[in-house]
Amino acid sequence: MALTVLGLGVVIWQVQEHSERRKGFKPSPSEVGRAAQVYLRARTYQLREDLALGAGPTVEDLAQAARIRRENLDVFGRLLRSHRQELLALAEAKALTPDRAREWLERVGELARTEPRLEEDRQAFLLRQEGEAPAAEVTR
Repeated sequence: MALTVLGLGVVIWQVQEHSERRKGFKPSPSEVGRAAQVYLRARTYQLREDLALGAGPTVEDLAQAARIRRENLDVFGRLLRSHRQELLALAEAKALTPDRAREWLERVGELARTEPRLEEDRQAFLLRQEGEAPAAEVTR
């Protein structure tokens, strides 16, 4: 499960090349896509609710996977809420393939990078992937 969570974080921040430098960790795009597909399918209804509210278990899971600091969780939730129609369309269960699920996670990362506070969290994630421990508290 830890590999899946880290893999989801890698996809969110699109830092595959950084994760590949990490000794012993190299999730394939297909593995991450399948994990994302399973995750999104299992949480379809919860995802709808959480995107409508901008908060909830799926928002927290994604924030944890991307190592978004707790103080930025509300920023992340509001950002996802403001793009909920697009995100729900991408996560439509009938059309959800591993590639589409991976695309969904990549889109979440693209959106998150538009917010300066979340970009700081991305930089901290990159440092962690390269073996440096950032001082920021992460969402748990």
